[in-house]
Amino acid sequence: MFVLKEYLTSRRIRLRWCLVSIVFCLLFSGDLLCAQDGAQDLEDQRNQSRFELEEIVVTATRLGEPVKNVPRNVTVITSEDIEQAPSNNIVDLLARESGINLRSFFGNDKQAGGDIRGMGDTFVSNVIVMVDGVRLNPPDLSGPDLSSVPLDQVERIEIVRGAGSVIYGDGAVGGVINIITKKGQKEPETHLYSSYGSYDTFDGRVSHRGQIKNLRLNLNADYYDSDGYRDNGYLRKKDVAGQVGYDFGDRVTLTMSASRHEDVYGLPGPVTKEDMDSEEKRTSTDRPDDSGETTDRRYVGGIEIDLDKWGRVKAHRGYRFRDNSYIMGYNPLITRHDQTDSIDEDTKKFDLGYDTPYKTGDLEHRFQCGLDHYQTEYIREELSKDERKNGDLESLGFFLTNDLSLTKDLVFRLGYRYNDYDGRFRTDQHQLFGSLKRWVNGTVSNKEWTNHAEEAGLVYSWRPDTTLFAGYATSFRIPNVDEFAQGEEGLRPQEGSHIDIGGRYHLKGVMEFSVTLFQIMIDDEIFFDEDLQLNRNYDDETVRRGVEADVRVHATDSLYLWGNYTYVKAEFEKKGTTVPLVPEHKASIGMEWSILEPLVLSLTGTYVGSRFDGNDQNNDRFDKLDGYAVFDGKLIYKYKGVKIFVGVNNIFDELYATVAYSETYYPMPARNFYGGMDWSF
Repeated sequence: MFVLKEYLTSRRIRLRWCLVSIVFCLLFSGDLLCAQDGAQDLEDQRNQSRFELEEIVVTATRLGEPVKNVPRNVTVITSEDIEQAPSNNIVDLLARESGINLRSFFGNDKQAGGDIRGMGDTFVSNVIVMVDGVRLNPPDLSGPDLSSVPLDQVERIEIVRGAGSVIYGDGAVGGVINIITKKGQKEPETHLYSSYGSYDTFDGRVSHRGQIKNLRLNLNADYYDSDGYRDNGYLRKKDVAGQVGYDFGDRVTLTMSASRHEDVYGLPGPVTKEDMDSEEKRTSTDRPDDSGETTDRRYVGGIEIDLDKWGRVKAHRGYRFRDNSYIMGYNPLITRHDQTDSIDEDTKKFDLGYDTPYKTGDLEHRFQCGLDHYQTEYIREELSKDERKNGDLESLGFFLTNDLSLTKDLVFRLGYRYNDYDGRFRTDQHQLFGSLKRWVNGTVSNKEWTNHAEEAGLVYSWRPDTTLFAGYATSFRIPNVDEFAQGEEGLRPQEGSHIDIGGRYHLKGVMEFSVTLFQIMIDDEIFFDEDLQLNRNYDDETVRRGVEADVRVHATDSLYLWGNYTYVKAEFEKKGTTVPLVPEHKASIGMEWSILEPLVLSLTGTYVGSRFDGNDQNNDRFDKLDGYAVFDGKLIYKYKGVKIFVGVNNIFDELYATVAYSETYYPMPARNFYGGMDWSF
């Protein structure tokens, strides 16, 4: 035992020295910056896409506007970032960003996501994920399925931290993640991708996009097959999607898209605390027959009309159909059919928006208003419990925002939302009549709420390269289907108030730095009480205070460095205890180094501090989860349109978990390798 502790301690020391070394490069890269004056103008254009201040984002307001005008902490992950990063899925990409904490049960992108600003165990309902403007969050606690979005088709990812309820309504508490997929382009391009790695993992992708006159087209197909790090940890998925756009002159654009995702996966469950630290036992499972499968279809149609000086109108109609069946706690004495639970979700969405710029004197302003309507029919059959949960949910919201320029350098933003929610719920019983079982309908329970959200913010362009901002906003979250089905009497929506203060500094073509201070106070926060086995509202107000800092540096023409740090103190205000599964400290660092013109080395490292167990609201029942540091690397060789790459995840073979409940842990993968080829022509 002493030898094991000594070994683990020495490994942590090595990891800390690696962190210190790379941070040293970030802090003292100023000497390298001075050598760039001669070729800086040419390099500025090439490097501009790696910086964010001038990036145009749509997530913050559903409109295109520069990051520097948004009174929030905003991150843009570009297609170039995605191409260079040693990340194999969207979840890994998100986990390296400030303010986002990785939550993964099985080490892949199924049952995984990113917790923004310390929402804890209910982050799946407190962080909104959008794909091309359509909400990916389901009406239950399963969370947005990021495995249904192929990384190959992502053009960019926009992350807006903090309250977004004015624009996005229910659930936009910790932040909003908007994934924007690739569209057709003038120059036709075919893309082939293939990789193979540890755990017999194969990843194949093919896509084509182009344009014929006014018609733009993008088609893709993806196949992924992996045995997984753990026994019964397999994941096999297939994706196919298409998107078309047609321009009627310069004023009207029509778009249509369709996608289909299918997967099958194992559910290995947790391991004990003793097995967690064993390289052999941590991969085992006592649930070799638990599994699930999903079919997810999404369809979206949209129109955008440019009214010239009268503004723009946008409208989208979307449909989502999700079927998910699974077995948890397999019993060999019962047929698989009789113990397979299932979820059937049908969601319809419509949004309409209008925006227009206007002037008073020499000052430019912008007004936006819109409405959105969601309707979901939800059925969950749990044969293992002889229960069927039914939900019919409807939400209708109206919002407006106005950006008023007080001076040329000072913009005041004001926003408001009115939201009506109507939910009808019923729990049916599977009862025996003679030799047959039949469903008996339960009593219908109606839930109706009217919610409001407000926001106000100031953005001050102190200098052309420096922006300061401050904002206040409110948020709300309505209990979801699972929470109502197993909730205490009188379960009600939570309400939050948010304060953000920060600034951004941009040294053209060389460096960008941002820092944000935030506070979130939530009344009636919804959680699952392990002792009562009920979803309920916290009696105590929860408070989250923290700081997010990011830096990006083009140290030389061939070396790009970045880093970020997050501090979050998430507490129950009166008790002074910490919200479970929320680390106080998180830091990430990375570099991209063009060793030679065709050869690029990418390295990333992330440190996450210790956290309280997911079932330890009082902070005194179970051992804390250990902090961890994980480094990944990728080497890319480019020749014309061909890229050959090799990568290593978890370079130092850290044994860690991101999730634990009552001292049962979900181990993450140990050191693993992959390699492949990417060809565009």
